[in-house]
Amino acid sequence: MLALGLALALAGPAGTGELVRAVRVERDQQRLLTFVAVAPGQLLDPEAVRRSVELMFATGRYEDVRVELVRDPARPGVEVVFRPQLAPLLVDVRVEGDRVVSAGAARRAARLSLGEPLWPARLERAGRDVALALARRGHLEALVSVRAERDERGAVAVFQVHAGPQVRVSGAGLDCTGSPACAELSELVRPRVGEVYIKEKAEAAREAMRKRIVEAGYWRATVELAETYDPTRGLMRLGFRAVPGPHTSLELRGAELPAGLQGQLRQIVREGAASADSLESGSDLVETRLRAQGHRDANAKARLEPRGSDEAVVYEVHAGPLATVGSVELRGADPTLLEDLRTQPGRPLEDAALTEDARVLVARLEALGHFEARVEPDVADGGGTLPVVFDARPGPRAHVVEVRVESPPLPTTGDERGPEELALQEGEPYRLADVARSRETLVSAWRRTGHLEVRVRSDVTFSDARDEAHVALVVEPGPRTIVEHVVLAGLERVLESQRRLSSLGIFERVSISELDPTRERRRDVVVNVQEAPRTSWSWGVGYSEQDLLRGSIEVTRRNLDGAGRTVSAFARGSFRGSRFLLNLKEPWLFGRKLDSFLTGFWEEEHRTSFAYNRKGGTLQVGKTFNPRTTLVLRYLYQDTHVFDVVGPIEAIDRQYRTYAVSGPAASVVFDTRDDPLEPKHGLFLGADAQLSLEALGGVSYLRSFLQATRVSRLRSDLVFVLSGRVGLAKAFAELDPLLPLPERFFAGGDYGPRGFPIDGVGPKVLGSDGVFYPTGGNATLLGGAEMRYNLSRSFQLASFVDTGQVYLETKNIDLADLRWSTGVGVRYRTPVGPIRLDWGYVLDHQPGESRSHFHLTIGHAF
Repeated sequence: MLALGLALALAGPAGTGELVRAVRVERDQQRLLTFVAVAPGQLLDPEAVRRSVELMFATGRYEDVRVELVRDPARPGVEVVFRPQLAPLLVDVRVEGDRVVSAGAARRAARLSLGEPLWPARLERAGRDVALALARRGHLEALVSVRAERDERGAVAVFQVHAGPQVRVSGAGLDCTGSPACAELSELVRPRVGEVYIKEKAEAAREAMRKRIVEAGYWRATVELAETYDPTRGLMRLGFRAVPGPHTSLELRGAELPAGLQGQLRQIVREGAASADSLESGSDLVETRLRAQGHRDANAKARLEPRGSDEAVVYEVHAGPLATVGSVELRGADPTLLEDLRTQPGRPLEDAALTEDARVLVARLEALGHFEARVEPDVADGGGTLPVVFDARPGPRAHVVEVRVESPPLPTTGDERGPEELALQEGEPYRLADVARSRETLVSAWRRTGHLEVRVRSDVTFSDARDEAHVALVVEPGPRTIVEHVVLAGLERVLESQRRLSSLGIFERVSISELDPTRERRRDVVVNVQEAPRTSWSWGVGYSEQDLLRGSIEVTRRNLDGAGRTVSAFARGSFRGSRFLLNLKEPWLFGRKLDSFLTGFWEEEHRTSFAYNRKGGTLQVGKTFNPRTTLVLRYLYQDTHVFDVVGPIEAIDRQYRTYAVSGPAASVVFDTRDDPLEPKHGLFLGADAQLSLEALGGVSYLRSFLQATRVSRLRSDLVFVLSGRVGLAKAFAELDPLLPLPERFFAGGDYGPRGFPIDGVGPKVLGSDGVFYPTGGNATLLGGAEMRYNLSRSFQLASFVDTGQVYLETKNIDLADLRWSTGVGVRYRTPVGPIRLDWGYVLDHQPGESRSHFHLTIGHAF
């Protein structure tokens, strides 16, 4: 209908060469006028009209868009009128016919969302989904049709359900002979006689029977399921037929294999039903294990042999002679490159390890600038203690003396990141990997500006001695593609206001496509979103030594009033305590883009040595000024009361102390780092201030914390980080100049200074049990420097120097009191940040202190 209406409107000689007098959109003009590609005063362009219709249609709100050309003999030109016809948008669900499913259950089974267009294909799929859901509940003959009924609000999806009988199992037979396991199969029959027939249960029972027979040694057993349906009575009879086949055993001939390897081999063959593929997989496993032990010529062949009425899987295993590495030599290159190879004296000689080590040596030579390096392993055949020689041909070694980027000026896009630093640096060894990374860096920078077809060519000129490399990176940007229109489709409320798309957590699916990818220079992008379920809930039951039996429930309601608001409530109860938490997220406060959160909580718990209750709440408003700068304002109230204390109060964790805080706070962050989890360069500045006042219900104090971190990439695999942190606070009480214990500053441990125990830096107090406990203080100074070296894609080595101290009051600050430590560490990269293991050594050791500590945590120290 859409294409026909458009073709008729623009047919004839009047469709071209006419001047557009006016443009009118009869529905949703303010929203749709931005998609209109024709304008008054221009010549009528049929292609522009077609594209305008496509953009309107792509929103998903309209089932048809008609175009009419209105001419007035008294006035020159033509008026272009767009008449969008609203699609039926879902506002409700109704079920008619057999009431075996509720309207809510039907909507969930069909995965329908409010505001979704009810196209005929979508209605057909919804009916099919509900019919399948009914079939899974035993209504095998269920017929479901769906129609859309319009009303003033939109459209109602009406499910017409003819459920048919709910089929039940009238009988279940089992046919199995030839295995002792047959006697145990009857207990696995599902569904049982009289129960509702559910095919998934019957299939699961069939597979359970097969596994039971296999476990008894009949590896090639099969179980078939036959279903006999009587539609006149709505009854199903099940028949399970099990064929155990021969009893199968595993035999090994030749070399002895460890018990663990035999177990793995048996599992592979058994799970593969002793098929040819599983026998071959078993051979590969045995050969790989033996060769890893130094049996270079290991061979394993499998075959099936009859054993009367049974059979055996026989593996002929020939290990061959054992080879051991006698010595390792590198000819033609620095022998220190042999460190940490898999091939080492005294270890089994493994050909796969030789090949891998040769690649490692080539990579190490290339890292030194030998861009044409070659390495070949040389070792005699057979077994015994054999010398290994890696024959290296490093070739010329070059350093980069010039890096030149030949390109037009990079267009500005508002992305303040700018291009990253190139891996190629003057004075560094010439590495092919650095050339490739530098090309990718430039390609990424240009693609961010819309040059999707950018190409970067590397022209390398070597000196006559091939020891100097002049590198020119030539950028060919190609045409720039501009996003001309962005169409938000799939959700009516998002169409009403594009700003609500930025709300997080309300969309189940988001897809991005182009209306016409063949257009050059300019593209129209369709963003199709599907709203996630408005309401979700979860529950749990558990047991712990502290709480004994406990249960919890959480309910979340998303996108309240279509504005991206989210509210959630969490409750947990046990024999020892309870907790309640209420959260409200509001992305648009006072009509402005201000991410705001309101949280209220209450909890009470009875522990072995004390009990406590805590209540409070937080109101937080955040504003992002640009990708680098964020401001957060908040109001915090928290009241903690501790009672029934048994033993010294100092032994209780400081967060469980009686105190109250109430007042405003502010934080500002300036962050230019390229990656918050694994930065390579950039600057991080942060400042936080908290004011609590007795007049507002808390203890009176002012607390501030400042931090600065600078990350610099010295070369492609080496990063230097410098950090400083300052905490200053003042209490306004006359009798006690210190902040409440939970609000004081502490230092020592995972985040510095490392080498000290947690909270081990700063003043301490002697408890009533004769143990010294850290008291924290109103001021702290912390600093650190760290060198991070990329050992591989996953691992990173680090060395560091930390310093810091905690002071009771700001007037006690003295730089001479700073404590110092140094150490080394290793990091393993994960998607949530590096897993960090550090060993710190105290440089200014004092009596009674440990000289060093290990620290294991996630994330960098600074």
